[in-house]
Amino acid sequence: MGWFDKLKALFNLEINSPLINVNITRNSDNNVRGKEHFFDKEKKRLHINYDELSEEKKKDLAKIFRDKIDSGSEIFEDKTYILLKDLYDYQKSRGEDKKILDFFFPVIPKDDYEALEASLYLRKKFNERVDVRKLKEDIRRRFGDRGNNIANLCTAGYFEKFLIPLYNHSKDDFNKVYEVVISKSAMAIFVHSQMSDYEITQGLGKKIDLSKRYGLDFVHIHGIGERNILTVMRWIEEHKDSLDFFNKEIFEKEGIIIVELLL
Repeated sequence: MGWFDKLKALFNLEINSPLINVNITRNSDNNVRGKEHFFDKEKKRLHINYDELSEEKKKDLAKIFRDKIDSGSEIFEDKTYILLKDLYDYQKSRGEDKKILDFFFPVIPKDDYEALEASLYLRKKFNERVDVRKLKEDIRRRFGDRGNNIANLCTAGYFEKFLIPLYNHSKDDFNKVYEVVISKSAMAIFVHSQMSDYEITQGLGKKIDLSKRYGLDFVHIHGIGERNILTVMRWIEEHKDSLDFFNKEIFEKEGIIIVELLL
C-alpha cells in the first residue's frame, strides 16, 4: 500500500488523486478546529489538525510522512504546506539527480542517503529561485546537524564534483574522508548573515587544521545572497594574511560566491 492509500485509510478519505496540498496545522486554523481533518474539494487541499489526533494516529501519520513517494524523498514536517504534485513530478523525472542518488545508494548510510535525497530536492527549488529556508529547516530538524551539513554540501555540488570522483579514484580514500567531510563539514565554511569576522576566522582556522589532518589541500568559503557575498569579499580583503593559505580562487555567479583557499 502506497503512502497516499495509507493516508486515505487513516482518515477514511475518498480522494482519487494524490496531486493535492496537505497542510498539517493546529487548532488555531478555523477550518479544522474541533476536527481531525478537513478536505477542501475546490482547492484540493487536505487540512490535518495535529492537536485533535490520538497518539496512535500521530504515530501513524509520522510514519506515512516518512514513507517514499515512488521510492522518493521525504515529506516535510509540521505546519508546512506540502505541494505533493511537485514532489511527485520530481520523483518521476529527477534527471541528473537520479544519477547521483543511484551512485550513492550502495555507498553511504541509509540516513545520509535520505538526507541527500531531500537535499537534492531543496537544491532544485533553490535553483528555481524558491525561498528554501523552511525546507532547509525541515532537513535540519529531521536529520540534525549532519543533515544540515549534507544540505550545504549538496547545494554547493560537493557530492558530484568531489565525492564521486574521490570514490572512483580510491574507495579507501573515500572511506577515510567521507565521515569527516559529512560529520564535521570539513573543506567548507558556509557564511551566514549573523556571522562576525571573528567567527569566520575561527571557523576557517578549524577547517584548515582539519583538512590538513586528513590530507585535503583546499578549503572553501561559501556565501549565498548579496549580503553574504559582500561579507566574504570584505573578509578576504581584510584577513588575507591571517591564516595559513597561499593562494585563492574566487568563483561568483548568480548570487553565489565560492572562494577556494589552497593550503
